[in-house]
Amino acid sequence: MKYLTLIIAGAALLSACTSEKKNATPAAANATVATEQFTLSTTIAAQAGVAQGHAAMHTFNSVVKANGQLRVLPQSEAEVASPIGANIKQILVVEGQHVSKGQTLAIVGHPDLLELQGRYLSASSRMSYVAKEYQRQKQLYASKIGAGKDFQQITSEYRQLQGELRITAQQLQLLGISPQAVKAGRTVSTIAIKAPIAGSVETISAQTGQYADPQSALFTLVNTDHIYADILVFENHLPQVQPGSTVTLTAKTIEGSMTGTVATVGKMFDTQSRAVHVRVNITSNRNRLIPGTYVTANISGSKVSRLAVPTDAIASDGDRQYVFLAQRKNDQLIFTPREVHTGVSENGFCEITGGLSAAENIASSGAYTLMSEWKKADAAQ
Repeated sequence: MKYLTLIIAGAALLSACTSEKKNATPAAANATVATEQFTLSTTIAAQAGVAQGHAAMHTFNSVVKANGQLRVLPQSEAEVASPIGANIKQILVVEGQHVSKGQTLAIVGHPDLLELQGRYLSASSRMSYVAKEYQRQKQLYASKIGAGKDFQQITSEYRQLQGELRITAQQLQLLGISPQAVKAGRTVSTIAIKAPIAGSVETISAQTGQYADPQSALFTLVNTDHIYADILVFENHLPQVQPGSTVTLTAKTIEGSMTGTVATVGKMFDTQSRAVHVRVNITSNRNRLIPGTYVTANISGSKVSRLAVPTDAIASDGDRQYVFLAQRKNDQLIFTPREVHTGVSENGFCEITGGLSAAENIASSGAYTLMSEWKKADAAQ
């Protein structure tokens, strides 16, 4: 009997503990929920600038994000070589120097220059006699006095000299030498290598005394006055990109952002990336732009309507964004944090892509004040 009594008493005690745990469960659950809510009086909320409202549809400009590089027009970049095989006598510029179109970059010289001028002088002197003889034989042949053979010979020589003079004169002009000056006896032994465009001297591959081959570039010039952004836009975003679209550009090497407009949209896909080249003319913050710089572009597309809330209704906690549901009870406001997913922010509004409906009442301002109150309420539990 003693053992039976102990067993019955133990069973009763176990039943009582089990019942106590079951009764404690709702209380614990309510305590957990309580940490997700906090209250403020309507007076304090008003003083903190907390207002109420709802998410609503807002018109945004759709934005296409893309990457690209800064480039210059082909006409704004030049590789400068010597027009003739010659030795460099003098280099007159340094890297980084700005030069104007036609400015002398270097002086070169070679005996071939004198030989070419000599050929022109010889042909010019010979032409003085041949031209007169041609006219004389022409008159004699027309009067049927001179022999046709003599007229044909002088005509052939005359035409040949004309061709030689024309070719050598053009060669001299390409080298920057005046044929008229050579004819007057003012021959030169050196010529100038001049800048074909205005711009800055990016590289110099020349040394004094070096033999300059016409096939080898001595100077690289770049004019950044017409620099533009070459952006690659993927095919699924192409319908949103049109000429005239506004673009915001950023780069790690450039302070602040640049603005521009879409000038042209390519008609062919890049074979490697399956994207189309979009050219953007840069209209602001053009200082210190360097060709080849990688840039990120935000291209404004067509207008779209999206569910949104004021940006002051959202508070960030790490990588999460929250709004606060609001419910009034007498002179108290009960706030419940709600994690939401956000999209584009524009003109004081932020797109809501998930986590909230338009029917729910929220705090439309003072989100960071409420975030602070939430943290304090949670710490007090």
